[in-house]
Amino acid sequence: MTERRRYCYVSGLRLGVPALEELCAQGRPPDLVVSYPVELAHRCGYTDFEPLTSRHGIPHLRAADINSDEVRDALSTHRIDLMVVAGWSQLVHEQLLAALPLGGVGLHPSPLPVGRGRAPIPWTILRDMRSSAVTLFHLDREADTGDIVDQLWFDIPSDTTATGLYERVAHLQSELLVRRLDALLAGSAPRRPQTGHVSVWPRRRPCDGLLDFTASGADVDRMVRALADPYPGAFARFGGAHITLCGGAVDETVQGGAPGQIVAAGPHRRWGVTCGDGSVFVPDSLRVDEGVRAEPTSLAMFRPGASFDVPSPHMLVASRSDAVPRQAFDSDALLRA
Repeated sequence: MTERRRYCYVSGLRLGVPALEELCAQGRPPDLVVSYPVELAHRCGYTDFEPLTSRHGIPHLRAADINSDEVRDALSTHRIDLMVVAGWSQLVHEQLLAALPLGGVGLHPSPLPVGRGRAPIPWTILRDMRSSAVTLFHLDREADTGDIVDQLWFDIPSDTTATGLYERVAHLQSELLVRRLDALLAGSAPRRPQTGHVSVWPRRRPCDGLLDFTASGADVDRMVRALADPYPGAFARFGGAHITLCGGAVDETVQGGAPGQIVAAGPHRRWGVTCGDGSVFVPDSLRVDEGVRAEPTSLAMFRPGASFDVPSPHMLVASRSDAVPRQAFDSDALLRA
């Protein structure tokens, strides 16, 4: 009788939770889960997998380094054949993959080979993509370059936020993995080389969220949406305070002033900030310094006529403010190339 193939599920992010929950619900849980330790709880989207693994009786290892001897030993102890990676910021070394009879596969929230690299969800919004895909692919020696097993395509609304896109991608990843897991464990899953246009999206840092209110309202809105929870947020300075705009929208009915100037945007102290094209971005939620979210109208500091601080040139350069595109990104054209 053929021994059952065993797999390990690797994720440190809530992006990977729906797939694990669905596999457990179907009676197909992994034989080992590897997740981030609490020391990495500062990472965007961090999730503690211990409650979920304890509830289902799944062996669970916390590891900051997926290539450590501790992980290697756990894979050997649990006789793991296949590694499934669904949210991990580190490349799995070739030697580790070679030790697994079935190697490893990864889930990536972009239509590979478009969107290799870091921060795919914020970049999808910053590049104004109207469609994208979740990709299941074989891991190899380079990041996001392995043969594709399958992809699930989906449309992206023009007003999507990182919060909504993150949840959508998480559930699509679950659907894709559930669909292909049995074939992967049987060694019969399809695979095809990546072909077509290749793009590598760079890492984003918290300082890259600095807003430039001389940009158009559409660009400011796009930056705010792209960096919504679980990401650090788009921010500006006001009277020396660090103001994170957690949400909002451009209101074309409001008369603007000079770029960065606060203007009245309705009754009950509702206000907005003028952008470079004269349009007004009206926030609906913000944070001051490291505080909790607040309604903008609850803060008396934001009075019409006042202005956000003007960033120094070196701050704008350091934040790579040109990362906000001035033209829509035509994903369909790239994928046809």
